[in-house]
Amino acid sequence: MSADSEAAAPPGTAAQSPAEALTEIRALVAAGTPLVGALAARFQRAVHALDPAATEDSLAVLPGNRGVHLYDTIVSWAPIVAGEQVIDLGCGSGGATRAAARATGPEGMVVGIDASPECIAEAQARTDPDLPVLYRRGDVQRLGTVPDRTFDCAIASMVLEQLDDLGPLLGEVFRVLRPGGRFVASVTAFDRLRPIDAAFMGAVIAVVGRHAPGALAGRASRASIPHEPLDQAAFKAAGLATVEEQDVQFAVVMEDLDDAWRVFSRTYIAQILDEEGQEELRRILTRRTPHTLYLPLRFLRTRRPG
Repeated sequence: MSADSEAAAPPGTAAQSPAEALTEIRALVAAGTPLVGALAARFQRAVHALDPAATEDSLAVLPGNRGVHLYDTIVSWAPIVAGEQVIDLGCGSGGATRAAARATGPEGMVVGIDASPECIAEAQARTDPDLPVLYRRGDVQRLGTVPDRTFDCAIASMVLEQLDDLGPLLGEVFRVLRPGGRFVASVTAFDRLRPIDAAFMGAVIAVVGRHAPGALAGRASRASIPHEPLDQAAFKAAGLATVEEQDVQFAVVMEDLDDAWRVFSRTYIAQILDEEGQEELRRILTRRTPHTLYLPLRFLRTRRPG
């Protein structure tokens, strides 16, 4: 989920470009300002505006164990079938939207929602016009124009972690789903790192701690979804059924710095670091490659009872 690049400017100031906003946010976080709430939202907006296809181009290409795929597995685990109506919340560059549309076929329809004009433009450019897809700008936490009980399935790929409070989004998911409708999402699951990978990521996070200490707050300090008590309460309060989980791994093969930077340069970790921090991160990656990082992801599935 992302939002308008012009909204990167705080209230009462002239509009900033995404690059200007990112520079300002890096300075604040380097000084210890917690990256939570409105500041975290501004950071996400700026990053998505500058690199709207980062997730699709860096994660969706990774090989997963047991044949999993970032987008196709969401579709198959739902499962989405021909003729269904699907909504993709925080569609980004449209990878999951297109995967869902291939499953619904021409008899169905998939609506991709994202607040970022850059993401919507990228998604439209990547989508075959023959696919049954409709992209719209909107806030996934306030789907006011979407009627109740409209969709058979809602999906959210790598979006939930961008929200401090899952309550508003999950409430909207319950509202727009038909009785029995499914909700499937993917999140990172760093609580499932192998010990060797935990040491690797520990060295990376130490760089963040030295150069952007404010980033080690909010979601970065909480348990992986849905095990955080606040998140468990949000699913229950929304009225959704018990959440099922499937933990998987994606292999990030890094033979050298070029391989590692190809992935890490497009992550929030690198984007929150200033030039000096990014240079230290490159030195850390150089010392720790070659290495194959098994990135743990978690697929979640629940439904609206009925």
